Amino acid sequence: MRGDLADVSLAGKHFSPHYASPVERFCAVLHTPVCEKPEGRQVSELLAGEAFMLLDVSGGWAWGYCKHDHYVGYVLAEVLTEAAQPISDPLPANPVEAAKHFLDQPYVWGGRGGGGIDCSGLVQRSLAAIGIAAPRDSDMQMSVLGSDLPAGAALQRGDLVFFPGHVGIMADAENLVHATEHSGRTLIEPLADVVGRIGKDHPDPILARRRTGK
Repeated sequence: MRGDLADVSLAGKHFSPHYASPVERFCAVLHTPVCEKPEGRQVSELLAGEAFMLLDVSGGWAWGYCKHDHYVGYVLAEVLTEAAQPISDPLPANPVEAAKHFLDQPYVWGGRGGGGIDCSGLVQRSLAAIGIAAPRDSDMQMSVLGSDLPAGAALQRGDLVFFPGHVGIMADAENLVHATEHSGRTLIEPLADVVGRIGKDHPDPILARRRTGK
């Protein structure tokens, strides 16, 4: 919802001056930014064939939410079409191999692998390859994904490690695959190096270690 309009499903739960029924549209280009406001900062990315639930169009911008994760924002109305387009080639059906698909792709805030990718976008896309629907942002992911590992338990391939404002996937027991602004790209590096770097600003850099079970 926004100040003047809300999805009709929220009627009776949240007050809004107006309600609208979402209309399903599809991304007809390889990728397009999802912005926090018209011509504003990119907060996510819609990829070819993905659905966007349209609630309003004004000034050439469509407002609504991405169907796959309910992330709200604005996209250019001209990139949306009524008919679904073929979705791009699928990723390997393994989260680590899916993450490796993005190695060396530029780090882009809000990216999901079209014009770049960020840390939570990498996790979302990688888990989607095995049928896990992850939320868009790392804090949301930490609140719902996987089960906590016991203290002292060894990490293994595919485990998620959460840091303040960051997340990555273990490539093996010692190395992390992640998209990092520090390096400007997706890479594999020793978890110890990541902990040491983030630990300069945060005394307890690892917030959670999770196993997804798939």
